[in-house]
Amino acid sequence: MTEQDVIAVCDLPAIGYGHAVAADLAAMKAGRKASLYADPLAWMVYDAVELALEKDREAICAAKRTVGHIVISDQCTAHTLREIGAAISSGRISPLRFSGACPGLVCALPGQFLGFNGPSMVLSMPAEQGLPAAAAIARNWLSEHAASHVIVTCHEADPAGHTVTSVIFTHIDKGGTH
Repeated sequence: MTEQDVIAVCDLPAIGYGHAVAADLAAMKAGRKASLYADPLAWMVYDAVELALEKDREAICAAKRTVGHIVISDQCTAHTLREIGAAISSGRISPLRFSGACPGLVCALPGQFLGFNGPSMVLSMPAEQGLPAAAAIARNWLSEHAASHVIVTCHEADPAGHTVTSVIFTHIDKGGTH
């Protein structure tokens, strides 16, 4: 799914987009920054959001208390859940591993590290099926002023690897301006 696909479905003014790609989540370096147990997909989402911020970082981060985020992924934290399942036989699992496996974590790192405090949600379904619902939610959050900006992030996986696309949207007021 490209940023143009996301923009077309959401039908909102886009002010930034970013992509993150990984051949294999297991090969990604874990333990970056303060979230040692965060799922690798959560880090991919964070990377895509960071890239989406490049054009207008100052303005978006100034509004951080009202930046919302919707992530669509049919895998969410399945990678970490599989790792926990494989480690159970050892009898020694940190309780923090379970927090890293929470499906909502895939959208938590931008809030944690960038201070975004707007509404957030994860739609655990394929991106092409979840995008229309995410678009409707984003339009509602923006039109009702529940958020000043909404980041819509889509995760897709195929045999070639994982792709995360994040697009930052803002609202159009009744006069047709941002």
